[in-house]
Amino acid sequence: MTRRRVWILASAAGLVLLIGAGLWIWQVSSRPASAEDTALSYLRALESGDAAALASVSTKASETSLTAFAAADERIEDPATTAVDQSGDTATAEVSFVLAGETRTASLPLSRTEGRWRVDAAGRGSVQADASTGAFFMIGDATFAIGEDAALFPAVYTVAPAPRELLSGEAEVIVLPGETAEVSLDAALLPEATEAAQSALEERLAECTTGGAEIPAGCGIRIPWGTEFRAVSDIRYRIEAPPSLTLTTTHFDATDGVLVATVTGTGQDGSPRTTTYRTESWLVRGDVSFTATNIVLAPW
Repeated sequence: MTRRRVWILASAAGLVLLIGAGLWIWQVSSRPASAEDTALSYLRALESGDAAALASVSTKASETSLTAFAAADERIEDPATTAVDQSGDTATAEVSFVLAGETRTASLPLSRTEGRWRVDAAGRGSVQADASTGAFFMIGDATFAIGEDAALFPAVYTVAPAPRELLSGEAEVIVLPGETAEVSLDAALLPEATEAAQSALEERLAECTTGGAEIPAGCGIRIPWGTEFRAVSDIRYRIEAPPSLTLTTTHFDATDGVLVATVTGTGQDGSPRTTTYRTESWLVRGDVSFTATNIVLAPW
């Protein structure tokens, strides 16, 4: 056999081996991930904080949950799968990890759809919060309703009453797979809350004093024109000093406002009449509540 022929045969054999190896690598790499692989990928995404990876290996999660996860204070460490029990298109992975300084175990339910395994929503946890005031709470930039289960990925979170700019009272909560963590928020007013309430009150009073023939309700306006006028056709207002507001988490008092009202109409004697009234004790009171982003005043 010539040297050239030997070289050709060796090259052909090498090519066959390369093609075979490449085919094996392709088959392995293109093979769908097993339930165990998926569970471990889920844990590693929790460990690294990779929200995109979490979304790809778990059933659909809300953007709010993913936003909250991005703000987690502490994520799991040393994740491992210890056993997997599979039956058809469902499986349960027994896992372990370290969170908040403790080794923990959990069961992750998985399901297979269109040949692909995903960790079910039951593999997440949830938080149920109550608060001394307010109807919402926040984790990072994510907002949730007080009293409702907020689905979250396992991690350690800081929970704050909303709106965060107006209320203080943070608490830490540990979220574990398949469990609901309860947290109570002792919300307190920040100085910015009084400033926001004063601004909201002044906007309200500006609407109250646009004028007209009727005295608007819920504005604290009292004009003693009844003994002097038979009928009123117009009232013009001038705010010399708005009432100064004090605030609690449930109500407000605004006192010592100065308001001037010029009333035009028909006097008791039937003739046209215009009279100006001035009060230096303008008083407004009402209830206070909070939305997710602001304070709401409800004057009496």
